[in-house]
Amino acid sequence: MPRTLLAHLLFSAVTSAMMSALVCGVATYKMMGFDAAFMHVWSGAWFFAWPVAFAVLVSIGPFVRKTVYKGCKCPLAMPEDQTKQQLPPAE
Repeated sequence: MPRTLLAHLLFSAVTSAMMSALVCGVATYKMMGFDAAFMHVWSGAWFFAWPVAFAVLVSIGPFVRKTVYKGCKCPLAMPEDQTKQQLPPAE
């Protein structure tokens, strides 16, 4: 597996896990407050939401990243373009 693909999958897994846990926690707290059933309801919601968030991030993440970097005119947007940059001469 190429390192860039592995990095994208790991980034997507960690980011989607954290964001879905946070959003499910906030929504669960708003819906029912922090009582004895909070953890049960939150974990059930997160168990359902995390795979959805992961699939979305894996599928559209590269498109969003490229679009944002192009909009900011950032040269790191497309790693394939970095190979076209001229390197300073070796001493």
